[in-house]
Amino acid sequence: MQALSSTSSLVLLWAQDNCYKSKIAKDYLNLLDLDGGKDLLNRCEKICPYYGEVIKNRKFGVFDLISKCLSERINIKQVVIAGAGLDALGLEITEFYPQVSVFELDLENMKIKSGLLSKINDKLRPNLSFINVDLLDSSKVYSALIENGWIQSESTLLILEGISYYLPVKSIKKLIEDINPDRTIFEFLKRNNEIDNIHAEIAEKVFDLISIFCNCPNIVRYDQNKIKDSLDINILTEYEMNQLEKMRTGINRYFHSGKNGWIKVCLLSKMNS
Repeated sequence: MQALSSTSSLVLLWAQDNCYKSKIAKDYLNLLDLDGGKDLLNRCEKICPYYGEVIKNRKFGVFDLISKCLSERINIKQVVIAGAGLDALGLEITEFYPQVSVFELDLENMKIKSGLLSKINDKLRPNLSFINVDLLDSSKVYSALIENGWIQSESTLLILEGISYYLPVKSIKKLIEDINPDRTIFEFLKRNNEIDNIHAEIAEKVFDLISIFCNCPNIVRYDQNKIKDSLDINILTEYEMNQLEKMRTGINRYFHSGKNGWIKVCLLSKMNS
């Protein structure tokens, strides 16, 4: 089995049994050794015992927006997942939407991922590419995508899940400008003034802990104005945590208003779309 770092394992420990439906995604996840993340998971759950629900809701919301985008009239043909890591999202997309090409980007783990997949499938899917590239170097991201078959003139969905906390705003903006996607799924940490005191404190403690483990001292937060002004992009759909919980489970057990949730999932479009 492939051992993962604590931070790489953390989200998958919460998500693996609930967030993936396809056989190939489940078979792939069974090849991962997630023990390295259990200490970090236990520390997070001491701060907030239901933090795993946040991740499940987040992933539910991201895939709901993916489904909406891939059934839209704009006929999206390409999906780019920035900061894909060892997550199974790309596999899930190729299983349910085989008509699209998926390009996974990350600085590490792409070769490991393709090697693991070869163990459960002799032939890697022709519509799934793993690209090792530094997201902070947008020129290399663009050229690496082109080299791997991405077509600039064809419609693209860009997915930014789980990375907006760690990348500078200017890097996110440049990534969006260079890829120029028709739609962007953007998941982010809200500012404290948009969260009630109890849940703002939970978010502070959890992200302080995660920032230590991943050696990232500056966690980036967003609100509506920052998205529109800094990223120069339209917000089409916004999912608060209470909405996601209700959509996923049918009830609001942990999150009863938008002020309770510290993470939001949005669908963005070009300013002229």
